[in-house]
Amino acid sequence: MKRFLVVISFGAVALAACGGGGSGPSLGVQTQASAQSVAQSSSDFPGLQKCSESGSYESYLKAEETKNPDQYKTDKTTWEDLKAAGANDSYIAVYAANATDCGQFAAGTPSGKVAYVYAIRFKDSTSASASYKVTSKDFHLSDSDLANLKAAGGTVQVGAATGLGDNSTVLSIDVAGLAVYVAFWENKQFEVAMIAFNDAAEAPGAVTKINGRIR
Repeated sequence: MKRFLVVISFGAVALAACGGGGSGPSLGVQTQASAQSVAQSSSDFPGLQKCSESGSYESYLKAEETKNPDQYKTDKTTWEDLKAAGANDSYIAVYAANATDCGQFAAGTPSGKVAYVYAIRFKDSTSASASYKVTSKDFHLSDSDLANLKAAGGTVQVGAATGLGDNSTVLSIDVAGLAVYVAFWENKQFEVAMIAFNDAAEAPGAVTKINGRIR
């Protein structure tokens, strides 16, 4: 970050020395996308409201601690592991059609359409790729898990077939009347997971929009 600021400052000084920057050439500097800019957009899930627990991983954990202390412990460990692996920014966006489905922290059975988007930015793409390979097992997306899902009637796509790159998995399955759609992928320095309940029609398009915001 310090090096980036030095580059910007040097460019400003150089332009001033040349008589101003109004018509000067562009430096071509492109800032990294934030985790929030990737995870959150009101257009991703039309008709769903954004839940108040949406926010950085830290703020999400604070809200979860009182609501679901057992899950909080697990999620806190997950976030610590992600940071140790190079994560430097995060955002969790939660959407629901019914207000009663907000604040559930992935516990219980949704009464309507619900979507969770987890965007984790890493210090570089190498760290993100390495984390994807580790996290996919914790996300119950190992080869044996996927085989079990297929056997239960689920649809599974992995790698290039998803349209999200080599490090990606997309699955959908109906469980006791609950339609579940999961996309988990790594793109550049981001690791993203999206879980949608009862919203199979909008979920694929939302994934495309989210992935398109990564830069």
